[in-house]
Amino acid sequence: MELTNKTIEKLRLDIDNVLNKRLNWQIEEINLIGNGVINAVFLINEKNLGKLAVRTPWRSEENMMDKNSSGIISLKKEAIISEHCHKHQIPVPKIHKLYFSNEINFLVSDFVSGDGQEISSYDIGELTSKIHKVPLDGLSIVDQNERKLSNIVSHRITGRVHSLNKLINTNFIIPSSEELEAILNTSKTKNSLLHLDVRPPNIIGENGIIKAIIDWDNSFVGNPIMELMRIFESKELVEGDFIKGYNDLDIIENTDTIIQSIYRLDTALMLSILFTSFINDSEKKDYYLKRVHFLIEEISNNL
Repeated sequence: MELTNKTIEKLRLDIDNVLNKRLNWQIEEINLIGNGVINAVFLINEKNLGKLAVRTPWRSEENMMDKNSSGIISLKKEAIISEHCHKHQIPVPKIHKLYFSNEINFLVSDFVSGDGQEISSYDIGELTSKIHKVPLDGLSIVDQNERKLSNIVSHRITGRVHSLNKLINTNFIIPSSEELEAILNTSKTKNSLLHLDVRPPNIIGENGIIKAIIDWDNSFVGNPIMELMRIFESKELVEGDFIKGYNDLDIIENTDTIIQSIYRLDTALMLSILFTSFINDSEKKDYYLKRVHFLIEEISNNL
């Protein structure tokens, strides 16, 4: 399903109707500025608040009032976590309105512009460290449902291995989800808020200075070592510079290799499936398939 001009216009009119007529805002313009698999993002100009971003699910099935739809979960998650982070001085767009109805659902936040200049991996490391130190204060992640991250990841890994085996007609064999979860639960590291998609496209900056981190769709509360392993495995940042900015080598040195490998495997599997089924990049596909093979062997050897 593609985002058509007809759908864009309907979303634009629905947003305009709600903000101007139901909420009595004064919207002077509204334009589409981007879209993903689930959400479309509109830029609006409100007379008193200035430029704001409106994020709304664009697929018809996602804009229903089903509280379990990924679109509704995405909006709730972004709103709750952004408000929590804003309270603790993490640079995120300020939330202005979370709106649900039978016609349209959307989230209004500050529009943060950037100039596209590269942000150093050191600075991103510093920001990630600050996120991991944010007090949880009872923060509950909408789609985590009080489950431990170890439980989520262990089941996700076995599911991804099954999917990858079918995709490339191979037979990767790994320990059961129960075995993986038990290993992950041996870690004594304190839980943190995790972003779990820390990479340049989700960092908005200007003149090389970070202005905001966005897109909390993947976030959970859990062991921060998972965040670090995901970043290192994805290779979108300079690892050495990131570590210097993060400034906590103890967390890695005090974590068993097998735990690091399991968290790395989760990411390698995700990227293998991505480059096999969704993005045509044979070099990255081959690389991550080799990483999956290596990490599975490493986990088996450390059992």
